[in-house]
Amino acid sequence: MNAVKACVGALVLVAGVGVWKTYIDSGRVDPKAWVAERVGSSAAGDASAQGFQAMPMPDGVPSRGVIVFAPKHCTSDAARRTEQLVSHLSKQRIAYVRTDQASYNSLTSPEEASRVMSVMNGPVPIVYVNGRAKANPTPEEVVAEFRGKSAG
Repeated sequence: MNAVKACVGALVLVAGVGVWKTYIDSGRVDPKAWVAERVGSSAAGDASAQGFQAMPMPDGVPSRGVIVFAPKHCTSDAARRTEQLVSHLSKQRIAYVRTDQASYNSLTSPEEASRVMSVMNGPVPIVYVNGRAKANPTPEEVVAEFRGKSAG
């Protein structure tokens, strides 16, 4: 599990650092002021009933539908959760795309990079549903989010 988190975290970290460095080098943001403004702030107010947060989409990924991110060689626990999730989606006749890569070269602000990292550093699988994301949601949460209903 830790190896999976490290891989996903490294991917997101590289993308986030690239975006952050671009903003610092361009002079569009003062990193100390940016951090000071945001200490204690949260994007949780933009979360759905299932806890999915509005999130920039990875490059080349459609904003509609269900996208399941999980490394190819997940640990047994992460692999089991991912398999349970995609099996449940199939039984519910919900189409999904499963991938092990995400690139975020089109992030427009350090705030977006921070939101992406907060989700992508969570437990696998990471699931996007219609432009909202959550780390390790239950299969029922994904179905409810997709159908626009409350889970449970």
